[in-house]
Amino acid sequence: AQFAFRHSDGKDQFDQVMSAVRSSPELVALGRDGKGEDRFTSRDMIAAEQRLERAAEGLAIDRGHGVADAHVTRALASAEGRGLDLSAEQRGALAHITGDKGLASVVGYAGSGKSAMLGVAREAWEAQGYQVRGAALSGIAAENLEGGSAIASRTIASMEYQWEQGRELLGPRDVLVIDEAGMIGTRQMECVLSHAEQAGAKVVLVGDPEQLQAIEAGAAFRAVTERHGWAEITEIRRQCEDWQRDATKALATGRAGEAIHAYEAHGMVQAAETRELARADLVDRWDAERIAAPDQSRIILTHTNAEVRDLNLAARDRLRDAGELGPDVRVSAERGARDFATGDRIMFLKNERGLGVRNGTLGKVEQVSPERMAVKLDDGRSVAFDLKDYAHVDHGYAATIHKSQGVTVDRAHVLATPGMDRHSAYVALSRHRDGVQLHYGRDDFGDDRRLVRTLSRERAKDMA
Repeated sequence: AQFAFRHSDGKDQFDQVMSAVRSSPELVALGRDGKGEDRFTSRDMIAAEQRLERAAEGLAIDRGHGVADAHVTRALASAEGRGLDLSAEQRGALAHITGDKGLASVVGYAGSGKSAMLGVAREAWEAQGYQVRGAALSGIAAENLEGGSAIASRTIASMEYQWEQGRELLGPRDVLVIDEAGMIGTRQMECVLSHAEQAGAKVVLVGDPEQLQAIEAGAAFRAVTERHGWAEITEIRRQCEDWQRDATKALATGRAGEAIHAYEAHGMVQAAETRELARADLVDRWDAERIAAPDQSRIILTHTNAEVRDLNLAARDRLRDAGELGPDVRVSAERGARDFATGDRIMFLKNERGLGVRNGTLGKVEQVSPERMAVKLDDGRSVAFDLKDYAHVDHGYAATIHKSQGVTVDRAHVLATPGMDRHSAYVALSRHRDGVQLHYGRDDFGDDRRLVRTLSRERAKDMA
């Protein structure tokens, strides 16, 4: 209805469109939800959900993927030798996913050490003779999965493309780990699980249904876990201070107001009269912290691409004023003309295997001309490319909250806007180790009570 309303030329056309939709034989009425609103789905979506459940059931009853206790014990000992001591919850999740079932799920709060646990599982699986592959919806999430667990990872879209070409198909000796599984829609989850079930592979789903919801339709991860069970990791490890770990747990359990008040009590919630002033205050604080602690990692987060653009330009102006950027060079980027200079932070916006970059990869510009760039990536590698071949780049000081799920930094700076909800607030306020600053304008929220109400809105997706 919202789509039809936005694109209709007046009430008459809107009424005609809605009448045609309601009379479509593909539409299935589901009755009213708990809020009293009518709910509908399509026959195609019902069929996709049924295929998903058949695939999940087929994987779950396949009991041929166990790992010998000795391999798990050695993997744990190896981790302890590196200084990694898994908690009781992490050990429980490890036992769950290295069991014999062809389908296993882990629900873990943000910053609870899921990737570290998966790294130990990878060692055990490989000792048993399995090939372990990783995948995630976004490139940056795949990159972080690989960085945290040493599981070779890629995006789900690129993995599906390879399957369509008949390449890199799964087999009975494969374990496929899907990270940030809560962001995957029903149709895509069904495709992945059906392929794995037909191939006799094992699938491990890892995520948190309370974080960002699937962009596509459905709540596939929640449905699979509720039907087939899961292991849970709730002990937060990312934040350095106890009260911040408690705040993250409050966010994870739908108590956003409690978390916001905790950060407010510690001077980490900043109000300004307008969003424009809040943006300026955020950049002031970001710049001061950047100068005071240049070795710390940091990111600016907000909800929309338009706000990201404004924040990127404002942050870049501070580096220009400080003399930290070279001369501007105008380049033709995929999103339009952009000025880049030596010293600029840059974000890659499209996966490119030839360069070894993914959507969300960050780096620092070392050389730039209108035709070519050389970039030092945050992982230490250097890449160079012709802009006529790859122009999917933008400034990398700020990012959308969606782009940040799976990211860990020392400090985060968040500009709240009315489009946020409790799921995006949970992600935005849990990326940091040391601290986060939440900024908002009173023209958007009025006061902190309105801010809390907005950032507490529940928008979880559901199945038909």
